[in-house]
Amino acid sequence: MSNVYYKLYYHIIWGTKKRGELIDDDIDELLKRFVAEKIKKLGGGVLEFNTHINHCHLLVTIPPKLNISEFVGEVKGYSSHEINIRRNEKPIQWQRGYGILSSSEKGIPFIKKYIQNQKYHHRNKSTIDIMEFSPEE
Repeated sequence: MSNVYYKLYYHIIWGTKKRGELIDDDIDELLKRFVAEKIKKLGGGVLEFNTHINHCHLLVTIPPKLNISEFVGEVKGYSSHEINIRRNEKPIQWQRGYGILSSSEKGIPFIKKYIQNQKYHHRNKSTIDIMEFSPEE
């Protein structure tokens, strides 16, 4: 598929199991590292990634050869596994599902800015419901 042209952009949101407040600054840094590492191995590209205390936001491009649900499962599984083998504290577990929105190239700047400002949006109650969607456990 090396001769395939694509522009597929996805905003993926997933949360911690039972929305436990497990993501502190240390976990955030590890997640940034491991999520990017896995996505690169899978052939995707991270455009933006950020977390808040109980969930993650990822803006990513995924090649059409990859199954999206398998891609998300791989990223979630790898990131929690890598964190849990490095930390002896409470293990991080993800909820089963995830939210996903597709975007055109024109929407990328807005989504990037929204993801970058997660802490601000949650602190000031300026979140956008559709962009925070993540199924319950």
